[in-house]
Amino acid sequence: MIRVLLMELNRITSHLVALATGGMELGAVSPMLKGFEIREQILDVFETITGLRMNHAYIRPGGVAADLPDEAVPQIKDLLKTLPPQLDAMGALLNENPIWIARTKNVGYLDLTGCMALGITGPVLRSTGLPHDLRRAEPYCGYEDYEFDVITDAGCDCYGRYMIRVREMYQSLGIVEQCLDRLRPGPVMVDDARIGWPADLKVGPDGLGNSRAHIAEIMGDSMESLIRHFKLVTEGFAVPPGQVAVSVEAPRGELLVHAVSDGGTRPYRVHFRDPSFTNLQAVAAMCEGGMVSDVIAAVASIDPVMGGVDR
Repeated sequence: MIRVLLMELNRITSHLVALATGGMELGAVSPMLKGFEIREQILDVFETITGLRMNHAYIRPGGVAADLPDEAVPQIKDLLKTLPPQLDAMGALLNENPIWIARTKNVGYLDLTGCMALGITGPVLRSTGLPHDLRRAEPYCGYEDYEFDVITDAGCDCYGRYMIRVREMYQSLGIVEQCLDRLRPGPVMVDDARIGWPADLKVGPDGLGNSRAHIAEIMGDSMESLIRHFKLVTEGFAVPPGQVAVSVEAPRGELLVHAVSDGGTRPYRVHFRDPSFTNLQAVAAMCEGGMVSDVIAAVASIDPVMGGVDR
């Protein structure tokens, strides 16, 4: 539940970046400022929980790095109250804006046939009317137990992709609220010292680090715990030989990881199927017959992350 809660909050921050930067690239500066202002409030929650605002590596093999601190739940509940009106205000700037509609409606057209041919996923695919979302089609992390709608649009254009992201943020807020209602005290890391690394973390003033109690144990009380800690830090944990491919519904589409193990503590091979890399190839098809200025709108509607493209 903690994983789902953090992933859905992160989905909102990702869509806010897509809408804010997309607006800025088309000349709408006010939505850009509003989008980043809203996003900062969610990053404050991430900092409370993980010690870092971004790239916090909070989800770990076997669970999460640390339990939610006491102040996290009240902070998230405040978000659930304050975010909807702010999202409404951001939508009011663009949803019916005639200039925004002129720049995005019937622009960057790509229908279902084109998406299927190119392997496109995420909001771009759902803008063709196909309700494909791995959280529904191939549930993971218990997503089958949450109530939410798979948002679609039939326009096949930039405006439809924009509206999908707007409406998906409200769906994510609903999932977060369900997580809070279901949260109960319990373990946050598998009870196996060979896998559950790090064994005990706590958010401190300098970020996320080992708790004082764990340091006392490995340095003064238990030689066995020290040996296990040292081996996990230096070697990792051994994975049986074989291979696995797992996909999740990332904000931009299907993110797949194919990992191969030779039985050691490091993967023999890892391949990422990043949605930004796959979706970006749609630009040529989207822009054929359009204007040069439509290229900006088309790329913004894909919302690619170039680090993912490079990977």
